[in-house]
Formats: sequence, C-alpha cells, structure tokens
Amino acid sequence: MMDVLLIDASPADDCRTAEAADALALEVEAGGGAVERRRLADLDLRACTGCFGCWVKTPGECVIADDGRALAASVIASDVFALVTPVRFGTYGSLGKSVLDRMNPLILPFFKRINGETHHGQRYPRFPRYVVLGTSALADKRALSAETAVFGRLVGRNAINLHCPSYASALVGPSDDPAVIAARMIEAVRCSKEVAA
Repeated sequence: MMDVLLIDASPADDCRTAEAADALALEVEAGGGAVERRRLADLDLRACTGCFGCWVKTPGECVIADDGRALAASVIASDVFALVTPVRFGTYGSLGKSVLDRMNPLILPFFKRINGETHHGQRYPRFPRYVVLGTSALADKRALSAETAVFGRLVGRNAINLHCPSYASALVGPSDDPAVIAARMIEAVRCSKEVAA
C-alpha cells in the first residue's frame, strides 16, 4: 500500500491530461493505495523567481506565501510523488514545470558529487519515488516513441536532482487508453528504475 500525492498539471481546457490523472488515481485506489490529489489550475501557485530565498532567507521553505509551501511539504511526506502533465517537445507543460521549480526548498544549496556530476545535496533523509504520466499530441508512433525517450531521460535527471530513490515515466498518445497506460504506471511504480546515487 502506498500514499501517493498526485499532482494534476492539466491546464483548465486540457481534458485529455485530466482524464489521464483520473485513470492514474483510480489505479492507485484499486490497488489499495491512498491518493491525495491536487489540481494545479485550482491552486495559488506563483512561478519561482529564482531568488534562492528558500536556501538563504527561509531555509527549507519558499519565501513566496502561496500554496507552493504546502505542496512542497506534501511532496516530501508522500511515498510517491506522481505528476500528470501535458508533454510538448519532450518536456513538461508550464504548470508541471512550475511545480518542479517550487521544489527547490527540498534540496540544499550545497553541492555533492553523484556519479561524477555536481548536484545539490539532499535536505531530508527520505524522498518519495517519482512518477510522471504525460500526455502527448503526437499521433505518429515513431515521433511519439522518440518523445517518450526524451521525456523519460528528463524525468530520470529530475529524479537525481530531487534525490528520489526511483522513478518511472510514460506518455499517453492520442490513440492510447489512459487507463491502460495508468495500469502500466502502477506496475512501473512497483518496479521503478533505481536512481544511481
């Protein structure tokens, strides 16, 4: 059984991504998991200003007094941080990217080496697994496959930066059934790729 924080980053007019979020929530609940769902379009979530106040002025907490503070606290308290977002050109939609930017308080301003690369250190001893379900408008199977590979690499890199113990990602194409992809995602959570530390 797992506690999943499901962040729905679908814009107000994006029914396809909202449908994928619904399917993922149903799959988690069908497996006996608990889902705490947040829809970003309904929150007061301002963009990160890049001020680094979360590191030097109010360590571990964003200086912006909006829903981003509670969201970061919910992310670190969850077993699985699941993000459902539209994907364009192999990257997150604007709402999905905004929520990732606001997770900076969860890491330290100090650096450490991970597999020969420089990354920020982790603030907390335990981080959630990271799962991203994206929706793509690409109907061409070859193009969708390429976008899936690019996006999967990006999610993996973000998992390293967030110190997540494992991650999984998938894309729902225009002809895919979101429920089928969501079921695969739940299996992927159970067998998700370990992040090299």
